Amino acid sequence: MAYVDNFGYGVDGASYAPTTYEELGDAIGKVAKQIIRDVGAVNPMERFDKGMIENGDTIETAVVKLVEAQGYDKTGANALSRDTTSKLAVRYFNKWQRHTYKTTVDIQELRKILLNGGEGSQAVAERLVGALGASAMDDRFQAYKRLIKWGTTTASWSDNTNPIFIKSTDVQVDANGNTQYKAILKQIKDIVKGMQFVNTNYNRAGLKRKTLESDIIIVMPYKLKNAIDVDELAGVFNLSKAEIANKIIEIDTDDKIVYVLDQNAVLHYVRLYEMAQQKNASGLFYNYFLHVEDMYGLSPLFDATFFNYDVPNK
Repeated sequence: MAYVDNFGYGVDGASYAPTTYEELGDAIGKVAKQIIRDVGAVNPMERFDKGMIENGDTIETAVVKLVEAQGYDKTGANALSRDTTSKLAVRYFNKWQRHTYKTTVDIQELRKILLNGGEGSQAVAERLVGALGASAMDDRFQAYKRLIKWGTTTASWSDNTNPIFIKSTDVQVDANGNTQYKAILKQIKDIVKGMQFVNTNYNRAGLKRKTLESDIIIVMPYKLKNAIDVDELAGVFNLSKAEIANKIIEIDTDDKIVYVLDQNAVLHYVRLYEMAQQKNASGLFYNYFLHVEDMYGLSPLFDATFFNYDVPNK
């Protein structure tokens, strides 16, 4: 039922979702003005995109291990022997998924419902086809959010008892139940600084390593970002307000989790992204298909941690 305000107007409009141009015409009746907009999809997490793969089907991620010191041998007896210790820590990924997005464009039918002086049928057709790419972009963003949330669960790591992302100390609410923004900032600062020392504290593979500051990304709900003092947040990296924007990814979640990640810990590769069209000469319409084949993954070789905030103070 539509809401009716004090002036008698139904402010939310008629709720009907036509599936064909004919149904659209029947539903809306006489149109005085048309407003047509693009989908407007956005993927704030595109920082984790690793690009296109032209050949092959397996992704290899590798990290060089530190070399352990050995006792001094003054005789040099083993000087010419081969060092057989492992030099690299390696993980492989090859779970690709295929998706297809489809839409039909009928120029003649579009012309029946478009107003004179408004957008032309060709422009609207381009918007319809463009919605395929926007749909794929939004699906990618939604997949990223599910992926990093999965990284906080025990099912994400092979032992089924620990998450692949390292769990850091939760930030509780204060005695009055209010969010402790200062404590959240300090937690982020401690993790960021800790990742820049050589240790095994932040990656599930237990590698002794450090993360470059330039590779560290913070993912947080936009509501938290809006509430935090930007100057203090910039101070975590000793950056300006403008520069800190490249380190923070805002997402539209309400689960109250902050992620501090090496950008290499989150993987997304694409090996097929291709548009195809098919004309139906009998019906005089075109079907457009966007084919996508991609792969998502989390690598335990790189530092990645998370913590919950607004945890009840028990």
